[in-house]
Amino acid sequence: MNRRKTFDWLLIAIFLAAISAPVVVQLAGNATGTESHEKRQLAKLPACPTNAASFWQYPDQFKKYYGDRFGLRATLIQLHAQTIYRLLQISPSDKVLAGRDGWFYYADDYSLEDFHSEKPLSIAELENWCRVMRARKDWLAKRGAKLLLMFACDKYVIYPEYMPAGYQRANSQYRLEQLVNYLRQHSQVDLISLQIPLQVGKATDRLYHRTDTHWNDRGAYIGYWEILAALRMPPQPPTYFAPVAKQTDGWDLARMMGLDKVIPEENLQLIPREARRACVVEQDRPDALWNNGRVVLTVDDPTLPKLVMFRDSFGSALVPFLAEHFRRSVFLWQYDFDPVVIEKEKPDYVVWLMTSRRLQWFEPVNPPLP
Repeated sequence: MNRRKTFDWLLIAIFLAAISAPVVVQLAGNATGTESHEKRQLAKLPACPTNAASFWQYPDQFKKYYGDRFGLRATLIQLHAQTIYRLLQISPSDKVLAGRDGWFYYADDYSLEDFHSEKPLSIAELENWCRVMRARKDWLAKRGAKLLLMFACDKYVIYPEYMPAGYQRANSQYRLEQLVNYLRQHSQVDLISLQIPLQVGKATDRLYHRTDTHWNDRGAYIGYWEILAALRMPPQPPTYFAPVAKQTDGWDLARMMGLDKVIPEENLQLIPREARRACVVEQDRPDALWNNGRVVLTVDDPTLPKLVMFRDSFGSALVPFLAEHFRRSVFLWQYDFDPVVIEKEKPDYVVWLMTSRRLQWFEPVNPPLP
Protein backbone atom coordinates (compact mmCIF):
# COMPACT_ATOMS: atom_id res chain seq x y z
CA MET A 1 0.00 0.00 0.00
CA ASN A 2 2.79 2.44 0.91
CA ARG A 3 4.47 1.67 -2.40
CA ARG A 4 1.24 2.54 -4.23
CA LYS A 5 0.94 5.84 -2.34
CA THR A 6 4.56 6.66 -3.12
CA PHE A 7 3.91 6.01 -6.80
CA ASP A 8 0.76 8.18 -6.76
CA TRP A 9 2.62 11.06 -5.09
CA LEU A 10 5.41 10.71 -7.62
CA LEU A 11 2.92 10.99 -10.48
CA ILE A 12 1.37 14.05 -8.85
CA ALA A 13 4.80 15.65 -8.46
CA ILE A 14 5.71 14.95 -12.07
CA PHE A 15 2.38 16.40 -13.26
CA LEU A 16 2.77 19.55 -11.15
CA ALA A 17 6.34 20.00 -12.33
CA ALA A 18 5.29 19.62 -15.97
CA ILE A 19 2.49 22.17 -15.82
CA SER A 20 4.48 24.66 -13.72
CA ALA A 21 7.76 24.47 -15.64
CA PRO A 22 6.65 26.87 -18.42
CA VAL A 23 5.50 29.42 -15.83
CA VAL A 24 8.75 29.13 -13.87
CA VAL A 25 10.81 29.55 -17.04
CA GLN A 26 8.64 32.50 -18.10
CA LEU A 27 9.06 34.24 -14.73
CA ALA A 28 12.79 33.58 -14.84
CA GLY A 29 12.98 35.47 -18.13
CA ASN A 30 14.33 32.54 -20.14
CA ALA A 31 11.44 32.16 -22.59
CA THR A 32 12.58 32.09 -26.21
CA GLY A 33 10.68 32.69 -29.42
CA THR A 34 10.74 30.83 -32.70
CA GLU A 35 10.42 33.66 -35.23
CA SER A 36 12.99 32.07 -37.56
CA HIS A 37 10.96 28.86 -37.73
CA GLU A 38 7.51 30.40 -38.05
CA LYS A 39 8.40 33.15 -40.55
CA ARG A 40 6.40 35.76 -38.64
CA GLN A 41 6.80 38.33 -35.90
CA LEU A 42 5.72 36.98 -32.53
CA ALA A 43 3.27 39.05 -30.50
CA LYS A 44 4.78 41.68 -28.21
CA LEU A 45 3.72 42.50 -24.66
CA PRO A 46 0.81 44.95 -24.95
CA ALA A 47 0.92 48.28 -23.18
CA CYS A 48 -1.19 48.71 -20.05
CA PRO A 49 -4.70 49.90 -20.93
CA THR A 50 -5.31 53.62 -20.55
CA ASN A 51 -8.96 53.88 -21.65
CA ALA A 52 -12.08 51.77 -22.00
CA ALA A 53 -11.32 50.65 -25.57
CA SER A 54 -7.78 49.49 -24.77
CA PHE A 55 -9.05 47.84 -21.57
CA TRP A 56 -11.37 45.55 -23.54
CA GLN A 57 -8.66 44.81 -26.11
CA TYR A 58 -5.99 44.02 -23.54
CA PRO A 59 -7.08 40.43 -22.61
CA ASP A 60 -6.98 39.27 -26.24
CA GLN A 61 -3.66 41.02 -26.87
CA PHE A 62 -2.13 39.51 -23.74
CA LYS A 63 -3.45 36.06 -24.69
CA LYS A 64 -1.68 36.32 -28.05
CA TYR A 65 1.50 37.53 -26.35
CA TYR A 66 1.52 34.71 -23.81
CA GLY A 67 0.68 32.13 -26.48
CA ASP A 68 3.78 33.24 -28.39
CA ARG A 69 6.10 33.71 -25.41
CA PHE A 70 5.32 31.18 -22.66
CA GLY A 71 8.26 29.35 -21.13
CA LEU A 72 9.69 26.32 -22.96
CA ARG A 73 7.56 27.18 -25.99
CA ALA A 74 10.39 26.67 -28.50
CA THR A 75 11.43 23.42 -26.83
CA LEU A 76 7.88 22.05 -26.80
CA ILE A 77 7.29 23.05 -30.42
CA GLN A 78 10.48 21.31 -31.50
CA LEU A 79 9.60 18.21 -29.45
CA HIS A 80 6.16 18.13 -31.05
CA ALA A 81 7.68 18.53 -34.53
CA GLN A 82 10.20 15.75 -33.96
CA THR A 83 7.52 13.41 -32.64
CA ILE A 84 5.28 13.91 -35.67
CA TYR A 85 8.12 13.61 -38.15
CA ARG A 86 9.85 10.61 -36.58
CA LEU A 87 6.71 8.60 -35.81
CA LEU A 88 4.51 9.48 -38.79
CA GLN A 89 7.11 10.63 -41.36
CA ILE A 90 5.00 13.66 -42.23
CA SER A 91 5.68 17.37 -41.99
CA PRO A 92 4.58 19.13 -38.78
CA SER A 93 4.06 22.33 -40.82
CA ASP A 94 1.25 22.87 -43.32
CA LYS A 95 3.72 24.97 -45.35
CA VAL A 96 6.03 22.02 -46.02
CA LEU A 97 5.53 18.64 -47.68
CA ALA A 98 7.71 15.73 -46.59
CA GLY A 99 8.59 13.98 -49.83
CA ARG A 100 10.44 10.78 -50.55
CA ASP A 101 14.09 9.94 -49.82
CA GLY A 102 14.63 12.96 -47.58
CA TRP A 103 13.29 15.58 -50.02
CA PHE A 104 11.03 18.41 -48.81
CA TYR A 105 8.84 20.79 -50.80
CA TYR A 106 7.36 24.21 -50.16
CA ALA A 107 3.56 23.98 -49.95
CA ASP A 108 2.68 27.68 -49.56
CA ASP A 109 2.49 30.64 -51.95
CA TYR A 110 0.34 28.76 -54.52
CA SER A 111 2.97 26.04 -54.92
CA LEU A 112 0.46 23.18 -54.94
CA GLU A 113 -1.83 25.04 -57.33
CA ASP A 114 1.13 25.42 -59.63
CA PHE A 115 2.11 21.77 -59.24
CA HIS A 116 -1.37 20.54 -60.21
CA SER A 117 -1.76 23.19 -62.96
CA GLU A 118 -5.51 22.80 -63.17
CA LYS A 119 -6.15 26.40 -64.29
CA PRO A 120 -4.15 27.65 -67.31
CA LEU A 121 -3.47 31.28 -68.10
CA SER A 122 -6.23 32.93 -70.09
CA ILE A 123 -5.68 34.45 -73.54
CA ALA A 124 -6.16 37.89 -71.98
CA GLU A 125 -3.44 37.18 -69.41
CA LEU A 126 -1.06 35.90 -72.08
CA GLU A 127 -1.68 38.94 -74.27
CA ASN A 128 -1.04 41.21 -71.30
CA TRP A 129 2.35 39.58 -70.74
CA CYS A 130 3.22 40.19 -74.40
CA ARG A 131 2.06 43.79 -74.36
CA VAL A 132 3.88 44.69 -71.13
CA MET A 133 7.14 43.03 -72.09
CA ARG A 134 7.16 44.47 -75.62
CA ALA A 135 6.73 47.98 -74.20
CA ARG A 136 9.45 47.33 -71.63
CA LYS A 137 11.84 46.00 -74.27
CA ASP A 138 11.22 48.96 -76.61
CA TRP A 139 11.65 51.49 -73.80
CA LEU A 140 14.96 49.94 -72.78
CA ALA A 141 16.19 49.69 -76.37
CA LYS A 142 15.81 53.46 -76.76
CA ARG A 143 18.19 53.80 -73.84
CA GLY A 144 20.73 51.36 -75.20
CA ALA A 145 19.80 48.49 -72.86
CA LYS A 146 18.79 44.92 -73.66
CA LEU A 147 15.98 43.15 -71.79
CA LEU A 148 16.24 39.47 -70.87
CA LEU A 149 13.37 37.61 -69.19
CA MET A 150 14.26 34.55 -67.18
CA PHE A 151 11.98 32.00 -65.54
CA ALA A 152 13.43 29.77 -62.83
CA CYS A 153 11.75 26.52 -61.81
CA ASP A 154 10.39 25.43 -58.48
CA LYS A 155 11.79 22.17 -57.16
CA TYR A 156 8.73 20.06 -58.03
CA VAL A 157 9.06 21.03 -61.70
CA ILE A 158 12.54 19.49 -61.89
CA TYR A 159 12.20 16.78 -59.23
CA PRO A 160 8.55 15.64 -59.27
CA GLU A 161 9.62 12.05 -58.58
CA TYR A 162 10.29 12.85 -54.90
CA MET A 163 6.90 14.44 -54.22
CA PRO A 164 4.85 12.58 -51.57
CA ALA A 165 2.83 9.60 -52.68
CA GLY A 166 -0.60 10.74 -53.81
CA TYR A 167 0.60 13.99 -55.36
CA GLN A 168 0.20 13.29 -59.06
CA ARG A 169 -0.02 15.74 -61.92
CA ALA A 170 -2.62 15.57 -64.65
CA ASN A 171 -1.45 15.65 -68.26
CA SER A 172 -1.40 19.43 -68.37
CA GLN A 173 1.13 22.16 -69.00
CA TYR A 174 2.60 24.26 -66.27
CA ARG A 175 1.71 27.93 -66.64
CA LEU A 176 5.46 28.39 -67.13
CA GLU A 177 5.44 26.24 -70.27
CA GLN A 178 2.28 27.91 -71.55
CA LEU A 179 3.64 31.43 -71.10
CA VAL A 180 7.08 30.69 -72.55
CA ASN A 181 5.55 29.12 -75.67
CA TYR A 182 3.18 32.06 -76.12
CA LEU A 183 5.89 34.71 -75.70
CA ARG A 184 8.15 32.94 -78.18
CA GLN A 185 5.36 32.78 -80.75
CA HIS A 186 3.92 36.27 -80.28
CA SER A 187 6.79 38.52 -79.24
CA GLN A 188 10.43 39.22 -79.98
CA VAL A 189 11.34 39.48 -76.31
CA ASP A 190 14.49 37.55 -75.38
CA LEU A 191 13.72 35.00 -72.71
CA ILE A 192 15.17 31.99 -70.93
CA SER A 193 13.17 29.10 -69.52
CA LEU A 194 15.37 26.91 -67.35
CA GLN A 195 13.04 23.93 -67.31
CA ILE A 196 14.83 21.90 -69.99
CA PRO A 197 18.44 22.86 -69.05
CA LEU A 198 17.79 21.91 -65.42
CA GLN A 199 16.08 18.66 -66.35
CA VAL A 200 19.10 17.76 -68.47
CA GLY A 201 21.56 18.85 -65.78
CA LYS A 202 19.99 16.79 -63.01
CA ALA A 203 21.15 13.61 -64.76
CA THR A 204 24.72 14.29 -63.61
CA ASP A 205 24.31 16.29 -60.38
CA ARG A 206 21.82 17.27 -57.68
CA LEU A 207 20.74 20.80 -58.48
CA TYR A 208 18.44 21.69 -55.55
CA HIS A 209 18.75 21.54 -51.79
CA ARG A 210 16.75 18.70 -50.27
CA THR A 211 15.69 20.80 -47.26
CA ASP A 212 15.18 24.13 -49.03
CA THR A 213 12.93 25.62 -51.69
CA HIS A 214 15.81 26.73 -53.89
CA TRP A 215 18.50 25.46 -56.16
CA ASN A 216 22.05 25.01 -54.89
CA ASP A 217 25.22 26.33 -56.54
CA ARG A 218 25.11 23.53 -59.11
CA GLY A 219 21.62 24.54 -60.25
CA ALA A 220 22.39 28.26 -60.11
CA TYR A 221 25.45 27.67 -62.30
CA ILE A 222 23.14 26.40 -65.07
CA GLY A 223 21.07 29.56 -64.75
CA TYR A 224 24.22 31.69 -64.84
CA TRP A 225 25.47 29.86 -67.94
CA GLU A 226 22.17 30.40 -69.75
CA ILE A 227 22.12 34.11 -68.91
CA LEU A 228 25.61 34.78 -70.21
CA ALA A 229 24.96 32.67 -73.31
CA ALA A 230 21.85 34.77 -74.03
CA LEU A 231 23.91 37.96 -73.55
CA ARG A 232 26.68 36.53 -75.78
CA MET A 233 29.23 36.74 -73.00
CA PRO A 234 31.67 33.93 -72.08
CA PRO A 235 30.88 32.29 -68.70
CA GLN A 236 33.47 30.72 -66.47
CA PRO A 237 33.82 27.02 -67.36
CA PRO A 238 32.95 24.33 -64.80
CA THR A 239 36.66 23.68 -64.23
CA TYR A 240 37.00 27.21 -62.83
CA PHE A 241 35.10 26.04 -59.75
CA ALA A 242 35.94 23.39 -57.18
CA PRO A 243 32.94 21.21 -56.32
CA VAL A 244 32.52 20.98 -52.54
CA ALA A 245 29.96 19.11 -50.42
CA LYS A 246 29.47 20.70 -47.01
CA GLN A 247 27.37 19.17 -44.22
CA THR A 248 25.16 21.80 -42.56
CA ASP A 249 22.00 22.09 -40.52
CA GLY A 250 18.79 21.81 -42.50
CA TRP A 251 17.87 24.82 -44.59
CA ASP A 252 14.70 26.87 -45.05
CA LEU A 253 12.08 24.11 -45.16
CA ALA A 254 13.67 22.27 -42.24
CA ARG A 255 13.62 25.52 -40.23
CA MET A 256 9.93 26.02 -41.02
CA MET A 257 9.27 22.63 -39.45
CA GLY A 258 11.53 23.34 -36.47
CA LEU A 259 13.74 20.43 -37.56
CA ASP A 260 16.85 22.18 -38.86
CA LYS A 261 18.94 20.60 -36.07
CA VAL A 262 17.40 17.20 -36.79
CA ILE A 263 17.44 16.96 -40.58
CA PRO A 264 20.86 17.86 -42.06
CA GLU A 265 21.61 19.23 -45.51
CA GLU A 266 24.47 18.34 -47.82
CA ASN A 267 25.15 21.70 -49.42
CA LEU A 268 26.68 21.12 -52.86
CA GLN A 269 28.79 24.20 -53.51
CA LEU A 270 30.94 25.54 -56.32
CA ILE A 271 33.94 27.44 -54.95
CA PRO A 272 35.95 29.56 -57.41
CA ARG A 273 39.59 28.54 -57.64
CA GLU A 274 40.63 32.21 -57.85
CA ALA A 275 39.75 35.22 -55.70
CA ARG A 276 36.55 36.94 -56.74
CA ARG A 277 36.98 40.31 -58.41
CA ALA A 278 33.57 41.76 -57.60
CA CYS A 279 33.34 43.89 -54.45
CA VAL A 280 30.21 44.96 -52.60
CA VAL A 281 29.89 48.75 -52.66
CA GLU A 282 26.30 49.07 -51.43
CA GLN A 283 23.84 46.83 -49.60
CA ASP A 284 20.74 47.31 -47.51
CA ARG A 285 22.07 44.77 -44.97
CA PRO A 286 24.86 42.19 -44.77
CA ASP A 287 23.78 38.73 -45.89
CA ALA A 288 26.10 35.83 -46.59
CA LEU A 289 23.54 34.22 -48.93
CA TRP A 290 22.83 37.42 -50.93
CA ASN A 291 19.23 37.67 -49.75
CA ASN A 292 19.44 41.45 -49.89
CA GLY A 293 16.65 43.72 -51.00
CA ARG A 294 19.32 45.75 -52.79
CA VAL A 295 22.99 44.97 -53.28
CA VAL A 296 25.47 46.59 -55.67
CA LEU A 297 28.81 45.12 -56.70
CA THR A 298 31.58 46.49 -58.90
CA VAL A 299 34.60 45.14 -60.77
CA ASP A 300 37.54 47.41 -61.50
CA ASP A 301 37.40 46.97 -65.27
CA PRO A 302 35.88 49.81 -67.35
CA THR A 303 35.62 47.57 -70.42
CA LEU A 304 32.88 45.47 -68.82
CA PRO A 305 29.16 46.23 -69.28
CA LYS A 306 26.67 47.20 -66.55
CA LEU A 307 23.73 45.15 -65.24
CA VAL A 308 20.48 45.74 -63.41
CA MET A 309 18.63 42.63 -62.27
CA PHE A 310 15.08 42.53 -60.90
CA ARG A 311 14.66 39.20 -59.17
CA ASP A 312 13.19 37.03 -56.43
CA SER A 313 14.86 34.59 -54.03
CA PHE A 314 16.11 32.36 -56.87
CA GLY A 315 18.34 35.23 -57.92
CA SER A 316 20.32 35.16 -54.67
CA ALA A 317 22.58 32.28 -55.69
CA LEU A 318 23.20 33.97 -59.05
CA VAL A 319 24.69 37.13 -57.54
CA PRO A 320 28.29 35.92 -56.99
CA PHE A 321 28.37 34.24 -60.41
CA LEU A 322 27.04 37.17 -62.43
CA ALA A 323 28.76 40.02 -60.59
CA GLU A 324 32.16 38.90 -61.89
CA HIS A 325 31.19 39.85 -65.46
CA PHE A 326 30.00 43.45 -64.97
CA ARG A 327 31.78 46.60 -63.93
CA ARG A 328 28.64 47.51 -61.95
CA SER A 329 25.78 45.17 -61.15
CA VAL A 330 22.66 46.17 -59.22
CA PHE A 331 20.49 43.35 -57.82
CA LEU A 332 17.00 44.34 -56.64
CA TRP A 333 14.67 41.88 -54.88
CA GLN A 334 11.47 43.04 -56.56
CA TYR A 335 9.29 42.32 -59.57
CA ASP A 336 8.32 45.97 -60.07
CA PHE A 337 10.07 47.42 -63.09
CA ASP A 338 11.65 50.67 -61.89
CA PRO A 339 12.44 53.19 -64.66
CA VAL A 340 14.05 55.55 -62.13
CA VAL A 341 16.72 52.95 -61.38
CA ILE A 342 17.27 52.37 -65.10
CA GLU A 343 17.63 56.08 -65.83
CA LYS A 344 20.11 56.44 -62.97
CA GLU A 345 22.20 53.31 -63.58
CA LYS A 346 22.14 53.36 -67.40
CA PRO A 347 22.73 49.59 -67.65
CA ASP A 348 23.67 47.72 -70.80
CA TYR A 349 21.56 44.73 -69.74
CA VAL A 350 18.40 44.34 -67.66
CA VAL A 351 17.54 40.84 -66.45
CA TRP A 352 14.10 40.18 -64.96
CA LEU A 353 13.85 36.87 -63.07
CA MET A 354 10.75 35.15 -61.68
CA THR A 355 10.26 31.64 -60.34
CA SER A 356 7.54 29.49 -61.84
CA ARG A 357 4.99 29.30 -58.98
CA ARG A 358 4.52 33.08 -58.99
CA LEU A 359 2.75 32.77 -62.32
CA GLN A 360 -0.27 31.56 -60.36
CA TRP A 361 -1.00 35.10 -59.21
CA PHE A 362 1.39 37.62 -60.75
CA GLU A 363 0.34 39.85 -63.64
CA PRO A 364 3.00 42.26 -64.98
CA VAL A 365 2.25 45.97 -65.13
CA ASN A 366 4.48 48.71 -66.45
CA PRO A 367 4.72 51.94 -64.49
CA PRO A 368 4.50 55.16 -66.48
CA LEU A 369 7.56 55.03 -68.73
CA PRO A 370 9.03 58.50 -69.36
